[in-house]
Amino acid sequence: MRLFFLSVSLFLFFISSAQEYQAFSLDKTLTKNADAVVRLDEMYVSIDSHQSMIVSSKRVVTVLNEDGKEHIHALAYYDDNHKINQLSAIIYNAQGDEIKKFKKKDFIDQSASGNGTLYSDNRVKYMRYTPIAYPYTVVLEKSYETSDTAFIPKWYFLDGYNVSTEKTKYTFDLKVNIPFRFKENNLEEFGITVKKNDNKLIYSAENLSALKSEPYAADFSSFGPNVKFALEKFHLKGVDGQASNWEEFGVWIYNSLLTGQDVLSSSAKAKVMQLVAGISDPKEKVKKVYDYVQNNTRYISVQLGIGGWQPISAEEVDRVKYGDCKGLTNYTMALLKEVGIESYYTVVYADAGKRDLDPEFPSLQGNHVFLNVPLETEEMWLECTNQEVPANYLGTFTDDRYVLKVTPRGGELVKSRKYEDVENKQKTKANLIINSSGTITGQVNITSEGIQYNQKYGLTRNKENELEKHYKEYWSYVTNLRINKTDFENDKNNISILENVTISVEDYVSMAGDRWLVVPNMFNRYGNIPKRIRNRNREVELKRGFIDEDEFIFEIPENMEIETLFTPIDFTTDFGEYMAEAEKISENKIKYKRRFLFKSGKYSKDRYNEFRDFIKQIARHDNNKIVLIKK
Repeated sequence: MRLFFLSVSLFLFFISSAQEYQAFSLDKTLTKNADAVVRLDEMYVSIDSHQSMIVSSKRVVTVLNEDGKEHIHALAYYDDNHKINQLSAIIYNAQGDEIKKFKKKDFIDQSASGNGTLYSDNRVKYMRYTPIAYPYTVVLEKSYETSDTAFIPKWYFLDGYNVSTEKTKYTFDLKVNIPFRFKENNLEEFGITVKKNDNKLIYSAENLSALKSEPYAADFSSFGPNVKFALEKFHLKGVDGQASNWEEFGVWIYNSLLTGQDVLSSSAKAKVMQLVAGISDPKEKVKKVYDYVQNNTRYISVQLGIGGWQPISAEEVDRVKYGDCKGLTNYTMALLKEVGIESYYTVVYADAGKRDLDPEFPSLQGNHVFLNVPLETEEMWLECTNQEVPANYLGTFTDDRYVLKVTPRGGELVKSRKYEDVENKQKTKANLIINSSGTITGQVNITSEGIQYNQKYGLTRNKENELEKHYKEYWSYVTNLRINKTDFENDKNNISILENVTISVEDYVSMAGDRWLVVPNMFNRYGNIPKRIRNRNREVELKRGFIDEDEFIFEIPENMEIETLFTPIDFTTDFGEYMAEAEKISENKIKYKRRFLFKSGKYSKDRYNEFRDFIKQIARHDNNKIVLIKK
């Protein structure tokens, strides 16, 4: 009888486990718009001292399709300061049956750094699994302990777009009396609950539906629910720190990570003084030193020990001729100091999304450093890891965001350079000949400045076949395009680039009896029409504006004459300005002119359709035609 009851109990246990991870039992509100459903996501963070933290977690994810696998997060990082205590995973099929099990030893172990890293003690264990069918469920459990408390895990209740969360829980448990801070973002909008008891906080939520991405929306982190923590007394790679505001964080970085790293050898000092001999203008000195660094060093990542946060010494960079962003920035700073120019090591979140260091939450943040050089007449910025960009140029990687300038007096949160809409200029000119068969030949010249320079300077290192591919994609609406010749003039002093492209196009002209139809905007049509959204949820954010000015001159065959030119267009909205016209400048020449200003800014969600109509209008007018007729 006891055996019978034991058998029944085991049977019910396995039935219960299978039912728990059945994919088909998921509520439709969770699967709508979702590539994956996070069934359970819980983390417990225990801090026993300013240099002791234990983190344990359990994450259950049902992957609905191929795109959903990115939400599994089946990996664990470790180094000399991070010890993995537990790591395991179990895979279940759609019916909830266990089909594969991974123990810690089954996870693939490799360096956590890329091929460009020379030294690193960062490693990662990750699970490699190829599904045989969808949906499937992964149960991942892991825990680690570390002496690094400078970075306490943040908690995002939703991973991002197209993933829902059935149940989530985050516990922060500070077991010692250390001042700490926390910041909650967008919790009320998503129904996140919190229980607070002295130094222990517990956050939880259930049934968070998947969100769909929307064109021209703010970054997910700006409206998604999240919470973050920071200790005011912390430990990083063997170094203690204490800070409660940005000024104090700057003091800690300067004193603990930078002091003593700017020493140069006597030969390096002599070399840099020789470089600037006879130059009195501070800006020209900066350019000379920056050019020297670009031509005599190369970027290689170094992430060994505290090297992940502390630059290698300037003397070492000068000796080996390489460094990472920290090392090269510190080296450039040391060279400038030697020639009497003060500059500041500056911490930034580098990406195209204009991610800020959080002004309201002083803590160790950022993923990159560059150099700020305040001169009497202007403020210069140097991207020391890039061997191509001119001095005082910031592209989309670091422009217009809050950054931390580290000075001997402390940290200062400032904005990096912003390029105004009209500074992001592209001017395209073309002289074109239409022959008697309708083939068009000619020269196209494109000058780019501001952020538009950022998109073009890399072309100078492309091979011929790569350039042909680029222009055929750029002018994809021009069929039968042949690129005959290309050359470039990269003016680093004025930070502009000129592209000279010789082209020929067969069958561009549409022929209808004695009439030829020609779209005069051959080289700068705007066709990026945002998709229609019936019920917009978030405001419209246009992060960067630009201005394009175009002038194309067409010489038509002697046996043809102009029959019709389109009516000139000129209109202005909150989103931008547009002008286009075609005029007869002689019996056989037509000039096409166009000006398009796209304005940056933020607008209410209710104006999305208005913005979309503006873009549609641009695209329509960019396809206006002129009509030629045989004499």
